[in-house]
Amino acid sequence: MQETTTDVLVVGGGVVGLSVALRMRQAGLSVRVLERGICGREASWAGAGVLSPGSVAKEDDPRAALRRASTDRFESFCAELRELSGIWAEYERCGCLDLITDENQEAAAARELAAARADRLDSARVSRLDGRDLHAFEPELSRRVRSALRVRDAAQVRNPRLLAALLQACLRLGVDVRTQVDVRDFVLRAGRVCGVDAADSRYVSRWVVLAAGAWSSQISARLQGLVDVHPVRGQIVLLEHSPRLFRPIIEHGKCYLVCRNDGYVVVGATEEPEAGFEKRTTAGAVQKLLGLAASFVPRLADATFVRAWSGLRPASHDGRPYLGPVDGLDGLLAATGHYRAGLTLAPITADLLTQFVTTGTTELSFEPFRPGRQQGIDQESGEVVSL
Repeated sequence: MQETTTDVLVVGGGVVGLSVALRMRQAGLSVRVLERGICGREASWAGAGVLSPGSVAKEDDPRAALRRASTDRFESFCAELRELSGIWAEYERCGCLDLITDENQEAAAARELAAARADRLDSARVSRLDGRDLHAFEPELSRRVRSALRVRDAAQVRNPRLLAALLQACLRLGVDVRTQVDVRDFVLRAGRVCGVDAADSRYVSRWVVLAAGAWSSQISARLQGLVDVHPVRGQIVLLEHSPRLFRPIIEHGKCYLVCRNDGYVVVGATEEPEAGFEKRTTAGAVQKLLGLAASFVPRLADATFVRAWSGLRPASHDGRPYLGPVDGLDGLLAATGHYRAGLTLAPITADLLTQFVTTGTTELSFEPFRPGRQQGIDQESGEVVSL
């Protein structure tokens, strides 16, 4: 079997894997990416490009610090990629309206506003809009919607363009990107992971980064109990209405409307853990998403239906990604299980792993995201949570 050697081997060529590869290469390391299909065409491509700073009321949650650190650097990240690749990801700090339509959302909004008032910075970025103020701010909203939280620093990118920029930047800096490579297991020598076996080659490296999204746990039986990632299917609809109808991201629960500059509107998304690895769209889900869009922005009932698609989000059992060294598998670093936040968390994930490899320290602790941690229950709420 042929062997090829490099400093860092990244298994997975989505937004997280390519971001890690870019940062590792910029740190002077030789890097190879192995992608089972086509780079960036799974969950990274299937989402809406929403960049959410997360909840102010959960600042003691380690996921909140991770989100904030990543969203704070995203604009400069996109500018850097534009300089390296010539491709603009259309970063736009468009803000978000989180609609309030029931008592549970009223209570959540009250907690968010109370937390924001306790911090001068957050009080400037989170506010409540009611009645006339809401509809003066966003006239396209249905008059049935009477209240919303406004989050000023939520943003969006055109995620397919971000992936194209990332891939081009990696290639220009000398990252060896290989597609259609089926990784079948890790290579261990003297108890340390030193590469992977694929169908026709053995790839040897000092470090292996596991960033294979929903397929991460399938790479090796050795990951059982350490990195437990499962797919959650999400279906999305694309509409077109010219000129652009609205600017802020519109959210309601786990659903969203994202309007691009050119009038395309992304409507998502379902959550279907029972679907497994089956990627397809269903009539019922598409109908539900179309109804949701028109109920919140009535003029979307007259929008052109462009198409629908689905993607598989990589979910962990407790809502936290797996980041950092994998216990008992020295040389293996996890960067997976980001669920709905892979795009948002890609820059901080890449920076943390690169810091660890090059200096042995990180600006944020890996401990809350440690592979092999107790899974399934959030220690504070006693419930399964989502990132």
